[in-house]
Amino acid sequence: MKIKFLLLSLSVIFNVISCNGQDKKDVQLPSEKVIPSSITDNFSKSENLYFNPEEKQIFSTALNENLGKFTVYYLPVSKVDINYFENFENENNIITLYDEVNSLSYFSTADVKKINEILKNKIKSENNFKLVGTYIPKKYITVENRDEYHIDFPYSQKYYKKENGKWIFLFEKKIIKQEDDSIFNSKKYINSLVSNKKDIKNSKTQYQIDGRWMINCENGVGSLTIEGKNASLILLYNQVYIDMTELKRFDFENGISYKLKEIPEDIGNIGRNLNWKEYINDEPIAYIKMIDDKTYHFYWYGFYNKKTKKREFKENSFQQETNNEEVILKKCE
Repeated sequence: MKIKFLLLSLSVIFNVISCNGQDKKDVQLPSEKVIPSSITDNFSKSENLYFNPEEKQIFSTALNENLGKFTVYYLPVSKVDINYFENFENENNIITLYDEVNSLSYFSTADVKKINEILKNKIKSENNFKLVGTYIPKKYITVENRDEYHIDFPYSQKYYKKENGKWIFLFEKKIIKQEDDSIFNSKKYINSLVSNKKDIKNSKTQYQIDGRWMINCENGVGSLTIEGKNASLILLYNQVYIDMTELKRFDFENGISYKLKEIPEDIGNIGRNLNWKEYINDEPIAYIKMIDDKTYHFYWYGFYNKKTKKREFKENSFQQETNNEEVILKKCE
């Protein structure tokens, strides 16, 4: 399966899937092939700002043929700005058009230019916004011509946030299908990446997750055991046992992220070669998302080395047990 994009010059189409399953967005295709010194330098390459009328979201996006696709989301901080962008079209006399045949929302060419000028003026100071960036490497992208490209599923997307003028790598997530693409690029999800850690305490969703979880309860090897906010995970066929603790809850999709709790005692021969001290930090290493009370999606990111700022040990037993791209765990009674 693939998601297809058009490089439109006359109007911008926003995050709405047409009846033929294609998602069309406006991007810039640079004519010069310049490799920057850092991947994150490309987050500032787009000259234009856009507004998504469906989610009331500000973003910029650019496609580099040599590197991939770069998108930056601008999240207003103050209540005044939040309210302003919730009523952005009315505040600026902009009309959202709708293509009923293809189920697409868009703006006229004149309004696209008008929106760009308004947003540039509003975002002169980044201090009033939180910035989140996403990057899809070029190996997942096929440019068919100067007007069209497509991204095949599954693909991998990297997430960053900007703090103190620098882009900080958060994690990498595999996007399996169209549903994942919509969820993990949604306004709620992007906002959750820069929200406060007190969200765990404020979570109102009840998760029935205590117990043992496996791919196959009868003859599976890898297992995840959860008790309260703590979890233990068996990696690589009984070679490494790790303890994790909750990092953050994402109630809008019934998901929980986990970080490494402590250096494990039972690390096996493989674990002796790992940089455990560098893995103790507040970066997520695993994520679960509820399908129902007895079934969960499981995502393993790998350990985050705070010294090298890279993910390590990205394999786990669950991936070796299933031939599918998705890891789905069942609750074992």
